[in-house]
Amino acid sequence: LITAFVIPWLKNKVGEDKYATVVEFAEIVVRSAEKIYTQEEWLKKKDYAVELVAKKAHELGLDLDVAEINAIIEGAVQAVKG
Repeated sequence: LITAFVIPWLKNKVGEDKYATVVEFAEIVVRSAEKIYTQEEWLKKKDYAVELVAKKAHELGLDLDVAEINAIIEGAVQAVKG
């Protein structure tokens, strides 16, 4: 549901280039979180990812809400897991 509706809408909202930058960054953050935290620390992984992706979005001048950031992270998790 997220990838079918939110991601295309988000691409249109922020622009293809900035979206690609945030997504690429989110994938790096997800890989990093996987190495830093254990499976049992899933909430810490999520908080870590949300914080860093939100900061990156802000640096790019993007005004994303938590649902949008969560959608980007979920997409990154799916991409990383294959």
